[in-house]
Amino acid sequence: MHYTLSSPLQAFHTIWSSTRSRKKRIGICAVILIAAISLTVYAALPSDQSIVSTNTSTEEELSTNAEFTTVRPLLVSDASSVTLLGTVLSNETANIYPRREGIVEDILVDIGDTIEKNQVVALLLPKGVEGQSAAMISEKKARKSLEESNLVTATHVAQETMIKTKQSITEKETELMVAIREQEELLQKFTESSDHILQMQEQAFTAVQNARQVIEWILFGSNSITGSAMLNNDLLRNLGIHDSSNVSRYEVVEAFNSVVDAQKDYNNSSVAQKASSMDTMLTLTLNAISKVSTVLQYTPSETTANGFDRLTHAQLTDRLTTVLSEQDKIYKTREKLEDARNSFFALTSKEPELYQAFRAGNDAGKQSNKVHMIQQQIQTAHDILGLTEVSQDQIIERQKSMVDIADSMLQLEYANSGHRQIRSPFSGTVSKRFLNVGQIVSPSMPAFELTGVPTSLAKKAKAEVQFGLPEHLLSAIEVGDSIAFFLQTDEANAYTAHVTRKSPQVDMQSHTFTIQAKIPDDLNLPHQSSVRIRLTDEKKPIFRVPSSSVKRKDDKNYLWIINPETDTPIELTVSVTAEDGEFAEITGALTQETDVIIDPLTLNQSKND
Repeated sequence: MHYTLSSPLQAFHTIWSSTRSRKKRIGICAVILIAAISLTVYAALPSDQSIVSTNTSTEEELSTNAEFTTVRPLLVSDASSVTLLGTVLSNETANIYPRREGIVEDILVDIGDTIEKNQVVALLLPKGVEGQSAAMISEKKARKSLEESNLVTATHVAQETMIKTKQSITEKETELMVAIREQEELLQKFTESSDHILQMQEQAFTAVQNARQVIEWILFGSNSITGSAMLNNDLLRNLGIHDSSNVSRYEVVEAFNSVVDAQKDYNNSSVAQKASSMDTMLTLTLNAISKVSTVLQYTPSETTANGFDRLTHAQLTDRLTTVLSEQDKIYKTREKLEDARNSFFALTSKEPELYQAFRAGNDAGKQSNKVHMIQQQIQTAHDILGLTEVSQDQIIERQKSMVDIADSMLQLEYANSGHRQIRSPFSGTVSKRFLNVGQIVSPSMPAFELTGVPTSLAKKAKAEVQFGLPEHLLSAIEVGDSIAFFLQTDEANAYTAHVTRKSPQVDMQSHTFTIQAKIPDDLNLPHQSSVRIRLTDEKKPIFRVPSSSVKRKDDKNYLWIINPETDTPIELTVSVTAEDGEFAEITGALTQETDVIIDPLTLNQSKND
């Protein structure tokens, strides 16, 4: 069972808050404290039996049954509030600046005066040494002349660069026309070279046919034999009879028949196959000629015992000479054919894409390597021309800007040599004066501040309150909400402003969002005056507890309370809004029924025991 002082403490709070004198408070506390100690001592005096029972209790029972002094929180307010500092910004305020450096000679208006637009408000002394001013003007003129000369030079260089670039494109276009004509000639060469190959093939076929007729006349005694295959018995009986094995006779007949078959294959082959057939036919013809030479070497030039017709030495020599002549013709014909093919290959290998189109019979739109290369060069030249044009335009524009800058500096020097009058660009009432007679001023220094200046922002709101909203309170204010603010000199009267702007990002230094709220137009507040903005959070009621019950750990404040479900002490994190040394005002997850342990040191001591 917990011994609580909830009711006495509430009475104590009431007496304490109603007693204004500190001495009276101290006296009342003393009386209550003596009474509480007397009651505590009397209630704590145990009998002998209770002492024995206490001594025999376990450590766990001491921890569970230990009695703590508790108090229940006192509800101070149903809602918590935050006070922020703000500044009043007038949208009808503007500053007047001098147009040049100088010394103030005279001041024509002062605070409270109403002035019109373009009215003279102050005078400056003339420039110091006239010669110095003239020298500065001469310097600025020389600078402007130099920049104008640079502009003329840059324009001339740009024109020359463009002319050279365009000339390069014209030369490339001329090369392209030549390359296109060369492409047409190349297609013509493809045709001529292909026809030459066909011509050489026909010559080779004629040479093979002649050689076959010669072989046929030497071997069979006639060159008008039909295309049927020849047999060994058809060979003249006196040929190769010195070859005891007769191998040469069989081989020469077989070689002759191979030539006949090759001729048939060549005549029946397609255009694409004729080149391969011709190579085979030439090889077989040379082989047949070689076999004929061998047979003739085995043929005697004297009458033989078998009575065969003999060939005289002259006849045999003539036949050998004829065979060698045909062999030479075949070699030369094959060499010419190979030269024609090699020439065609060398011609087409340089232009494979164009040759493929030529071979397919559709060379429209196809380009030779040279034509394609020159066209790419022309395209690159056009790209370079565009980049050069842009680059030169940028150079010229930059130089024009330099001329304008030099002219502006010259005009500024002219202005600095005069403009003694400081004129107001606005109409309004003077609220501040920053000038004194004899003071040195510059264009960056304000001369006067005006109020009542009609601006576009003033049409929407004459004045606004600006303040920083901490980022953890981001959702507390939205555009369109109303806020309450107080003047520094008046905490009783609250004024209302309507939020019109909310910054979309947080300031990295102050970690706040900038808020601006419109002040009613009939409320006249000084520009840059300070106000207090009070934000109320109805979801966070404020409770008052003794300061000794609030502890701090790891940058957080917490209380020890009695868990109503388990009847055991637990920690509860809270936020402290105010503290006077005796009591603390807090917010957190607690109610008026929460039992707060007043002295957590007793809890720690019980745990240690």
